[in-house]
Amino acid sequence: METGMKRLFIIAALAALPLPALAQANAPLIEKGRALFNDTSLSASGQVSCATCHPMNGHTDNKTYVGLDVVPDGDPKGRSTPTLWGAGIRQAEWSWAGNIPSIEANIRGIIVNRMKGAEPAKETLEALAAYVKSLPNGPAPFLNADGMPRDTAPADVRRGYALFSGKAGCMTCHVPASYDKKGPEDVGSGGPFKVPSLRNVSKTGPYFHDGRFKNLDEAVSFMWDFYKKKNDSKDTLSDAEKRDLVAFLRAL
Repeated sequence: METGMKRLFIIAALAALPLPALAQANAPLIEKGRALFNDTSLSASGQVSCATCHPMNGHTDNKTYVGLDVVPDGDPKGRSTPTLWGAGIRQAEWSWAGNIPSIEANIRGIIVNRMKGAEPAKETLEALAAYVKSLPNGPAPFLNADGMPRDTAPADVRRGYALFSGKAGCMTCHVPASYDKKGPEDVGSGGPFKVPSLRNVSKTGPYFHDGRFKNLDEAVSFMWDFYKKKNDSKDTLSDAEKRDLVAFLRAL
């Protein structure tokens, strides 16, 4: 299937997803936020909206930026576009630096500093925040509501979860059900950065704040090497175990 057709099917599927109960009660504000999210007049150029970098109802364009300029993945000054799916249940702070405590403050910074737009009204920020908080996570048919694998999940997914919550140490920072945590961490990638949610992670590459890793295999290997060294661990992860770990991540 062509990429364009795939994207259309994804958009259609997302549009059919029901909003959470709280979102239903706040529907008028959310609909206003949805319109603003796609409104290019918020930018100085009149050509850029929130949806430019977060297409498909707030997902990610899988690119790395300095400001509004696309740069090669891994650029030390670059920041990869995070997904906004599931933003309403996240624990982590906003922005890769992990230093922006509220979604409204982060949205304002994007509009004023990156999009070079005018100072947004309070009502604009409230509507945009309501919309972003209403965005559901993508489908995860092998997970229970608490983020744990179902008993019917494939064996490699269940083995991967056992590693994730056990000797691989991933759950130290990536806590269910949102699979993130409050507070930035320094994992040897250039300084302290927020702990991103791992929900929908199979669709959010490239990985890390600067997009340095193209795939989950590379990211898992890097994190295991860091965790093992930091904790002076004698444990090992075989190639088969790393594959199981990646299988679990793909199920999130």
